[in-house]
Amino acid sequence: MTKAIAQVVSILLHPLVMPSLGLLYILTFGTSVFMLPYEAKKVITIIVAINTLALPLLMIPLFYRLNVVKSLQMHSHRERTIPLAFTLIPYIFSFYFLTRLPIVNEIPGFILGATITIALAFIVSFWWKISIHMIGIGGIAGMLFALSYRFSVDVVWHLAIVVILAGILAWARLRVNAHKPSQVYTGFIASWIIVALTIIMY
Repeated sequence: MTKAIAQVVSILLHPLVMPSLGLLYILTFGTSVFMLPYEAKKVITIIVAINTLALPLLMIPLFYRLNVVKSLQMHSHRERTIPLAFTLIPYIFSFYFLTRLPIVNEIPGFILGATITIALAFIVSFWWKISIHMIGIGGIAGMLFALSYRFSVDVVWHLAIVVILAGILAWARLRVNAHKPSQVYTGFIASWIIVALTIIMY
């Protein structure tokens, strides 16, 4: 029963949904800096959702059909390299498109941070199975930290919720035997640091 719950948690907190969730948070962030027209928010959301969610999600069953991966869960770390490489391409396009728009730096900065973490996962996956789930939610935590730092606003409750969800997700990934503890912790901490620094310095 607990293993089934862990599987549900892993699906609900899938790493591919994190960039879109993070973007929606930024667009509704309580500061006038992000007060954009509805049409502008719509275009930004579509760009990010297509490139970081829809396209990568469509690639997974395709790779399975082509026998590039043996299962949709991609249990082996080496199985993940080709899917991650192809996932990285639309992420880069998403960042490029956002830099062409007259918007504040925090939005493309967040996507750039997410792109860097995907690149990190791609490189590391040649020899180690870092947790991509924890990379995803760690990026959200890093984004919250960076926004708090840049705008001097209190996001402690939002950050606390994300950390609690990260703890639940870490339990889920360990419960289904997808990772070792070191792979879970490394993914979360590395992504937090990378995304936070990218937004702050971009």
